[in-house]
Order: sequence, then structure tokens, then C-alpha cells
Amino acid sequence: MFGYVRPRREELKVKEYELFRAAYCGLCAALRQRYGLVGRWFVSYDLTFLAMLSCGKDVEPRLCAARCPASPCRKRRFLRSGPAFDRAADLSVILYWWKLRDAAQDGGFKEKLLFRPLCFLLRGKLRRAAEREPDFAHLCEEELKALSAAEKAGEPSLDRAADHFASILRGMAAGESEAERRVLEQLLYELGRFIYILDAVEDYPEDGAAGRYNPLCARYETGGAPLTEEQRGELRVLLRHCEGLIGTAWELKEKNVYEPVLGNIVYLGLENAEDLVFAGKWHPAKREELPKY
Repeated sequence: MFGYVRPRREELKVKEYELFRAAYCGLCAALRQRYGLVGRWFVSYDLTFLAMLSCGKDVEPRLCAARCPASPCRKRRFLRSGPAFDRAADLSVILYWWKLRDAAQDGGFKEKLLFRPLCFLLRGKLRRAAEREPDFAHLCEEELKALSAAEKAGEPSLDRAADHFASILRGMAAGESEAERRVLEQLLYELGRFIYILDAVEDYPEDGAAGRYNPLCARYETGGAPLTEEQRGELRVLLRHCEGLIGTAWELKEKNVYEPVLGNIVYLGLENAEDLVFAGKWHPAKREELPKY
């Protein structure tokens, strides 16, 4: 997705950071196993968070080591695939395929030239993933179509625009009990709102200059002019509200072996991503190691 859902590395113990890296590589391995080499394209920090979050409280990580295209000379440790990582792999393929299709339809000439062939080549992967997760595949298609229509219509409500993306993330929830699933739904819904709003803030200067739709342009009717300090402050309050609700849901969730890493992401990583975006320092942070704000 967007890469905002990462831990704040300097606040993790070495063993905790290595566990997060092993989880990331574990999702990559699950994608490779289920969708071939091309499946590695869909690995992300955001879905790594989902895989770790979805693991049961009694699930213990099974570490192993192997070489990969990203590290051909030195073996990397990764987690052996389990149900949570397999499902995260399936959801990754569905979500990213529909986002590629959306970009192919609504993007400029270069985007269409690049993404249309990719969508055609990856249709087989989508069909396989949709057979495994039919409900999510349908939800993703419907919500992204609704979001695209809202953007074309110049939707002025940030909440209504964010709701479509948040609903997709809510559809990723699964739990061993109804109560667990409902807690995850609330957490992922608020996380979806957080991601959509923060991405709008990051893209605002470029979208405003290019005259493209951005929910902040529509909300504040700025015409692409820089946001005022008052407007930026209002957005930060909104984002902090999302972070607070994410934290509340996290406290209600049964914890598992990944609790230290997940807690770091919930309470420190999201806030750090927000700080970096508002300071204009997010692009360097997209590299593997997040800089300190």
C-alpha cells in the first residue's frame, strides 16, 4: 500500500527489529510460494503488519534462513508461512491488482502505458487470489470503484472519501472469535482512515500543482495553494484522533508473540510517519531504515 505502517526502529530492541524483518521476509516468501516470483512485487510493510496482527496468541514464529534475489550472497532469516501470512499474501495480490487497474484507468498516458499490460499479465494471479478470498475480492472491487467515482466527482468530504479505503482495510479483519474480529475491524478501519488522510497530505503539493483531485483541495477549496498552519493543525488533530482509536482497539485485542513490535507500530511508528510527512521528510524515510524525526 503506502508504507506508513512501520515500527520506529530506534525504539525497538535488536531482537524485535530482527523479528519484524523476518516477518517481512516471511510475507515475501509466502507470496513467492503461492504466486511465483512475480508475487514478490506485492510485499509491503502494511500487509506485514496485518499478518503479524492476525496471528493467534499461541502461534510461535518458526524461523529459517535462505538466500533471495534481494540478498543473493548472504542468507536472510524469515518466518515460515502460516495461515495468517498466507492470507495476507492473498489479500496483497487482490488489493494491489485493483489499485493497478484503477491507476491504468484514471492515470495519465504514461500510467496507462505501464499499468494496462501489467494488469493483463497479472490477471491469473488475481483469479487465484480471488478464489481463495472471494468476499474480500468483491469488497475491494466495489469500494475502489466507489472511491474512483467519488474522486472524479470531486468529493468535498474528506470523511466520505476516506471511508471507502477504510472499508477495504476493515474487510481484511479475521479472528478466532466474533469479539476478536470486531476489534480488528475497528482497528483496521481507523488505520485505513489514517493512511488515506496522511497520503492525501503527502500528495497535496504535487496534486495541487498538477490540478489533480486531492480530498484536501476539495475540502479547503485551496486551488492548490499551500495549506495554512490552521489547516495543517486541523489535519494533525484528525490524524491523532485516528491514532487514538487505533490504540484503543489495540488494547482490547488479545496479544501474541509480536506484541512488542506491533505496540511500537501503533504507538510510535504511526506518529513518526505523520511527523515525517508533515515535515516533508517522508521520501527519504521510504528507504529500508527510517530516519529519526
